[in-house]
Amino acid sequence: MKKPFFGWYLLASLTLAYTVTNGLVLNSLPIFYPELVREFGWNQSEVTRPAQLLFLLVALMSPLVGAVLDRFSARRVILIGAVLMTLGIFAFAHISTLMAMSAIYLLFSISLVLCGIISSMHLLTRWFVRYRGIAVGVFLLGSSLGGAIFNPLAAYFIQSMGWRSAATTLAGIALLVLVLPLFSFVRNTPQEMGLLPDGALSQASANLKKSTSSWSGPTLPQIVRTPTFYLILVATAAMWFTILAVVQHQALYLKDLGGQLPAGSILGLFFACSLVGKVFFGWLSDRFEKKYIMQLATINMVIGSLLLYLSDRNPQVLTWAYAVVFGIGFSGTFTIIQVLIADYYGGPHYGKTLGLYTMIDTLAGVGGISFLGFIRSSSGSYQQGFLVMVILCTLAAICIPFIRKTTFAADEH
Repeated sequence: MKKPFFGWYLLASLTLAYTVTNGLVLNSLPIFYPELVREFGWNQSEVTRPAQLLFLLVALMSPLVGAVLDRFSARRVILIGAVLMTLGIFAFAHISTLMAMSAIYLLFSISLVLCGIISSMHLLTRWFVRYRGIAVGVFLLGSSLGGAIFNPLAAYFIQSMGWRSAATTLAGIALLVLVLPLFSFVRNTPQEMGLLPDGALSQASANLKKSTSSWSGPTLPQIVRTPTFYLILVATAAMWFTILAVVQHQALYLKDLGGQLPAGSILGLFFACSLVGKVFFGWLSDRFEKKYIMQLATINMVIGSLLLYLSDRNPQVLTWAYAVVFGIGFSGTFTIIQVLIADYYGGPHYGKTLGLYTMIDTLAGVGGISFLGFIRSSSGSYQQGFLVMVILCTLAAICIPFIRKTTFAADEH
C-alpha cells in the first residue's frame, strides 16, 4: 500500500505549532487582559501596549527573517523559535508589572518571527503547488483552533483556578503541540526526501520537478515596480489594521457591553467560524481566480465590521452575528492573502517579499491596536474606532478588483 505523502505530516505539525504561536499567544492571551486590569489597575491602553510592542518588533524583524529563510534551513529556524515560545508562555504566568509583561512579549516577538507564518509559508510553498490553497487553509486553521479551543479553556481555568494557574496550565498543554511535532516531522524540501510537491509521482511529473527544483520567479526589485504590489499592500494593510485591533480588543469590548454576555462563548464561536472560513476559502482558491475569492472574503469583513459597530444597540443578538460573519471573513481574507502572495511572487525572493508585506501589514495592525485603545480611553467607547474599521475594510474591497498578476520577462532577472 502506498505511504501517505510526508507533506501531510509536515502540514499537520505546522498547523499544531500555529495553534500555539498564533492561536494561543495572539488570540487567546487577550482573554487574560480583563484580569490584569482588575488586579493591577491598568487601563485598556496600557494592557494592550505589550501586544503593540510585539507586533511592532515582528514587523521590523520580518524582512530579516525572510532573507534568512531564503538562504538557511527553515527547519532549524522554526525549532529555535518554538523553544523560545514555550519559555515565554510559562513566564507569562508570573508577571506582576507592565515592564515584565513587555519583556515576555519581546520574547514572544522573536519566537513568533522565527517559528511563525513566514517560516511555515516558506516550507508550505515548497511542499505544495497543486494543493497549495487547501494546504494553506488547513495550516491557518491553527490560529482559529487556538482561539476556539484555548479561549473557552482559558475562561474556564481563570474562573476555576485564577489567571496565574490558568496560564501555567495552558502553557503545559501548549508544550505538547508545539516543539515535539516540529522536531519529528518538519523537513526543508520534499526533494531532500526523494519526493516531489503534492506527493506527485516522479515518472509523471518531470516538468514539475524541473520547475520546482530551480525555484524560479521574480526578484524583489521587479516586484516593487508593479502597481499590483501596492494595490495588494493597501488592501492588506487596511485589513490588518482592522483584524489585529479587533482581535486584541474584542474581549475588553464584550466586557464593556455588560457582564451578562458570555464572552468566552462568543469568542469561541468567533474562532470556530474562522475555522470554516480558512478551509472554505482555501479550497475555493484552488478552483477559482484568487483575487475574486479574496474580494468575497473582504466583503464578509465589511459586513462583519458593520455588525460590530452596531452591536452596542442590541448586544444579545448582534455580538453573536458579528462573531459568525467577521470570523468567517477575517479568516478567509487571511488565507487568501498568503495564497495570493505565494502565487504571484513565489521565487528566489519569496521570503523577502513575504517579509516585506508582513512588516508593513503588521505595522498597520500595531496602529490599529493603538488606535482602538486610544479611542476607548479618550472617549469611553469603542464605537468611533469601529466605524473607522468599516471604512478601511470598504477601501480594501475597492482595491482588490484592480490587481493583476504580472508576467515577468526572463531577461529581467
